[in-house]
Amino acid sequence: MLAGRAPGVAVVLAPSGAVAGVDVRGAPFGTRELDLLDPSALVRHVHAVVLADGLASANGVVRWLSERNHGFPVGPRPHEVVPIVPAAAVGDDPVDRGYAACEDAGAEVPGAIVVVGRVAAALVVVDADLTKAECRRVAMTAHDGLARAGVRVPATVFALATGNPTGAVLDDLCVTATEAVQRAATA
Repeated sequence: MLAGRAPGVAVVLAPSGAVAGVDVRGAPFGTRELDLLDPSALVRHVHAVVLADGLASANGVVRWLSERNHGFPVGPRPHEVVPIVPAAAVGDDPVDRGYAACEDAGAEVPGAIVVVGRVAAALVVVDADLTKAECRRVAMTAHDGLARAGVRVPATVFALATGNPTGAVLDDLCVTATEAVQRAATA
């Protein structure tokens, strides 16, 4: 996984796919493809997660991944893919800076990323092999990190698992994720 940034957007790329979960509390400003993160949904992996000032930036991330043939296969050819890119917006900026954030990607993913606007969005990465339901549990717990940091606005929190079979205990991952989100929100 790689992280990238551009003004008003942060993206975590998982071109080979990663399991993700989400927890939404309050009325989010804007979201995209969150229903695909439900454990009952057919799609198992996401290819990126976007936190941005506006949902338009997710379009650039989808374009960047498509150009590199990363996504959910919808046909027999390598380029016949649909990238799965859940996103949360903290504002209504109509400018697409997602492609630029992908071009910037290369930095190792920090433990957590938090973006605050009229609402908040956060993403935490855990080094473990988890199911979508377990990722959702991590996201729900990590939400507490925002409250501990004094962020008291509606928020969307994503949890992304690396897929590494580390044998980590779910409760320990939840504690670590909460602390990472708290640190990122106060940084």
